[in-house]
Amino acid sequence: MMHHKIIIFSLLLSFVIFAPIKSEASQLAECKTSDCVEYFKAYRILTKRGHSSAMAMLGEFYYAGYGTDKDLDMALKWYRRAGKYGVMDAKYKAGVLYLQDTHLKDIDEGIDYLEYASNRGHSQSSYLLGKMYLSGGMVKQDIELADKYLAQAYKDKNLIAMDYGQQLYLHESTKDLPLTQLYALISRDVVVLTPGNIASTEQSVAVNFPKDEMETLDVKMDTFEGMFGSHIGQLNNMIPDTSKGTGSNIAGQTCAQMWGCSTEGDSLRIRDVLLSDWGLETLQFRLE
Repeated sequence: MMHHKIIIFSLLLSFVIFAPIKSEASQLAECKTSDCVEYFKAYRILTKRGHSSAMAMLGEFYYAGYGTDKDLDMALKWYRRAGKYGVMDAKYKAGVLYLQDTHLKDIDEGIDYLEYASNRGHSQSSYLLGKMYLSGGMVKQDIELADKYLAQAYKDKNLIAMDYGQQLYLHESTKDLPLTQLYALISRDVVVLTPGNIASTEQSVAVNFPKDEMETLDVKMDTFEGMFGSHIGQLNNMIPDTSKGTGSNIAGQTCAQMWGCSTEGDSLRIRDVLLSDWGLETLQFRLE
């Protein structure tokens, strides 16, 4: 087990180089202009009306310091509140905040949040849990749990998880790890490249992912401000989704009306902003 752990740790470090890095344009930056303050105020009003996506965005504003002072406690508060009403991206971010090396650090709580989101189909949570259990350190290394969560992220077509699983599957140092669920999924996508279908005389392997089944984001909004204006306009014409439906705290609107299920182009961009690939944000503590 210790031998496996050393190999995995070394390989994870090398995988950081290949992680897809989002451009700064997809990251919400600190901003104290009057316009940013007005957007912050507008979202704060929408949270009082009960819009869960506004709660998630307010958490993002506090985390980045957009239109307000940067405040991790307030960010956590709003991520947690949005997560309570079904915004799994916010649930994921709350979990990550608990894992970071700040005064908020609570590993058990962070794991609980990630597991909650993973169990409800949030692939980024599954991916992060899988890598944490595979590398050990922050949590006790557990190959069986790593296999479970990485396989789930793969089945949910998380592109980063699929690429990571491919590297584990093909790399000489990790191809024999007992990641039976994950490797069984990948093996169905593997094609053997032979002299008959490539120009080289050497045989090799590759993973053939069906392109038409991959999730992609086609972002056409030029600025965050344009996106925020459009999103605020949508919410102003929607019934708050935190309305109680049957005496419970379950959001009272359909999937099509919820933040994470919307097919609106602006909502895709907002989801992209809310995540901003927090898998990369957590690299510094995932490998300790």
